[in-house]
Amino acid sequence: TGRAIDSKTAATMALDELRTSIRAGTFNEAGLERARSRLVMTFAELASEYKERHVQARHLALTRSIDYRLKPLLERFGAIAISDIRLAQIEDFIAELRKPRVVNHRSDRTLAPASINRTVELMRHMLNWAVARERLDRSPFRRGNENLIRPELEDNMRRRRVSESEEARLIAAAPSHIKTLIITALDTGMRRGEMLALRWSDIDLDRGLITLRGVTTKSGRTRQVPIGTLRLQSVLKWLQVDAAGEKKPGEAPVFSNEVGEPIVSFRTAWVLTVLKAHNVTPHWRKGSYTALDETSAEAFRRIDLRWHDLRHEYASRLVERNVPLAQVRDLLGHASITTTERYDNQTLESLQVATQRLERGQTFEAPRPSASRTKFQDSFKIGSKNAGATRRNADAETPANSMNQGELFDWLGGRDSNPDNVVQSHVSYR
Repeated sequence: TGRAIDSKTAATMALDELRTSIRAGTFNEAGLERARSRLVMTFAELASEYKERHVQARHLALTRSIDYRLKPLLERFGAIAISDIRLAQIEDFIAELRKPRVVNHRSDRTLAPASINRTVELMRHMLNWAVARERLDRSPFRRGNENLIRPELEDNMRRRRVSESEEARLIAAAPSHIKTLIITALDTGMRRGEMLALRWSDIDLDRGLITLRGVTTKSGRTRQVPIGTLRLQSVLKWLQVDAAGEKKPGEAPVFSNEVGEPIVSFRTAWVLTVLKAHNVTPHWRKGSYTALDETSAEAFRRIDLRWHDLRHEYASRLVERNVPLAQVRDLLGHASITTTERYDNQTLESLQVATQRLERGQTFEAPRPSASRTKFQDSFKIGSKNAGATRRNADAETPANSMNQGELFDWLGGRDSNPDNVVQSHVSYR
């Protein structure tokens, strides 16, 4: 290497550099020489190349959100050469992400651990991708085989359920186009983007099937979802007829507004529906028609109902009706059944019914304490004026440290004469 190596870690790093230089054709027996052309790329240039040649070229689902997810990384590292990014800079960036920030006039908003992990994992993958393309010698995330950045601890087991009464209130409060979306989400478990991308050529009412094309799904794989309920079939038949009473063509969107235009986003309509369903009158922030005032926004946070909860509700209802988890996985389009398990949120009532299956009609007969133990307990009545003296006398009369295991257990009210079955600490029985 042309330099002193004083540790195994340094040797591993040097070996990686040697291999990289040999692959790049820049190795010199006199010592390592780095290819200068690869080291002047800034993080912003890497982001542009990563977006074009990896995300967009592979038609990843990340394409729809890559600009939004790259924004905090570009703000922090955009002008820095990727070869100059160090571990300490990444750790400082993560520390900044953990701090409270101002969002919608609130100064106490903090990013969830999952949001921090997604941002850091994107940067990790970009730098690993740069190493694979020989744009970078090594990633600052690793030292040899050691992973230097640990992910934040996530609590992704969301337990929000939608009761039948709440479902009825949501449907009653929703405008017609949101009402059809709610029913479809609850009866198919489709994602928001999958629903909005549906065309009438994807719907087969005769066979009762909805085909989700691979280009519209998160996994990139085509799957079919059965039309399993009568109300969903009625919704689709109603949507299929236009204002003139004619069937819509195959290229027309399934979900459209009152004038037939495809629905792109319905967040505001969903928020208003949730508030009205819970008897909350929405009020807007002064000078705005899309941002709620603080009182209404706090009410929406307290209700804590997200659109994706409808997809979780679909999975939970299937499991409650004894549908195998493997079938639920295929209906949701998950690649792993582990992901599907997070969608199975049982209600407290169903868990209570489940535990009642252990009932065998048996009761518990409390052991009768011995006379010595009863006398000893009576000497420690709360509020006794001579409690201290009585305790000293009791300790003198029945010193626990002078008893063997069998005597101690009998004194504490035990019935087992086998010393091997006696717990050593009598404190556990007080």
